[in-house]
Amino acid sequence: MEEEKKRKKPRRFNLLIVPEGKADVKQFHVALDFVIILTALIIFVAVIALSYIVKSSKEIDDDRNQILALTAQLEYVTSSNIILQAENEQLYNELVTVRTFLDTREYVEQQADSASALSYIPTGLPISGQVSQPSDYDKSKGFISFTVGDGTKISAAGDGTVSKVVSDTDYGYRVEIDHGNDYISIYRYHDVPLLTEGTQVLRGTAIFTCSSVEPTFIYEIRYQGNSIDPNTLMKIDG
Repeated sequence: MEEEKKRKKPRRFNLLIVPEGKADVKQFHVALDFVIILTALIIFVAVIALSYIVKSSKEIDDDRNQILALTAQLEYVTSSNIILQAENEQLYNELVTVRTFLDTREYVEQQADSASALSYIPTGLPISGQVSQPSDYDKSKGFISFTVGDGTKISAAGDGTVSKVVSDTDYGYRVEIDHGNDYISIYRYHDVPLLTEGTQVLRGTAIFTCSSVEPTFIYEIRYQGNSIDPNTLMKIDG
């Protein structure tokens, strides 16, 4: 029995604290089980602390990497935005240039179309060379007359197409020019015409060359089938 008691008797550690000087030495008795438990607790706490530190360090690294990635992405976006702004400015300038070109081209085309359209209105003087002032417009006859000299050219008053070349009982020949816009100009003179039907003419194209035999040239303009005063249109052209 005494041997069992000896075996069951817990083992202890003696802890001596020896202070400097003449102070008394202090002695403590520490059980082995307590030392083991304390050591295990310290190790457990250390493991937990180390795990927390490792985890925190990893999270910090992850956050740092994420921050670096976001920073790089921000720099890329900023750089891309600068490039896009420059490209947008260049495209805007090109657009302004194109718009200016188109506006200018449209204006020129409009002016050209306007000038082209005007050229088909018989506003020009139908004669060149030695000529008198035209007579007043006679509504009953529907025409005006000129006194012409030898060599005077009777010419088209506007662009168009010769639609008729026929003989005229009173004035020899009649030449009609269709200007394609409801205007028809009519020229009567005794000498043989220089043009034939279907001929495309421009303003100023010669129709007759006057001789000294016949001094009278008859000129008529019809609009939408009705005779109008040629003097009115000739004033437009100056």
